[in-house]
Amino acid sequence: MSDVIEPAATGRAKCRRCGGKIDKGVLRFGESVPNAFGEGEAMHWFHVPCAAESRPQKLDQALRSTAVELPDRDALERAIKDGVENPKLVMIKHADRAPTGRATCQQCREKIEKGTLRVAIERESEATAMNAVSFVHARCIREHVGATGLIDKLRRTSPELAEADLQELAQTVESGS
Repeated sequence: MSDVIEPAATGRAKCRRCGGKIDKGVLRFGESVPNAFGEGEAMHWFHVPCAAESRPQKLDQALRSTAVELPDRDALERAIKDGVENPKLVMIKHADRAPTGRATCQQCREKIEKGTLRVAIERESEATAMNAVSFVHARCIREHVGATGLIDKLRRTSPELAEADLQELAQTVESGS
């Protein structure tokens, strides 16, 4: 089995990145992985835009070998390019404002104050085969993952933030303060 881009045959699959349902007929990306429960391989399904954010190299290869027409292919290719140039970008889940003051920044190890802009990052745990979500101050994220493609990634993955918050986020990331 190899990685594929195809319309969803049913509406039962969930995206491995966002956790959202992949509706029947919607284009999806299937990542072929070793079956954790037996012999052979299994498929991990993603919305195509989610795959561009979390599996850019694999989606790039699948795009090159598919004849399927993809809507907004230019935006997908920009996301893939950013992810290939800066592999650490795949860690970024989204940006938001801290609802409490309990989280600790994974870069500077200081508490993230309530209401402060922060970035959620996903770390894979080899020991438990599960992913853990941690947080980094917006001012520290550039040092944590690098600058290439960072602002664009934060804008793409944080649609729930208001435009004023996105502008403040970009300014904070750029200035580091």
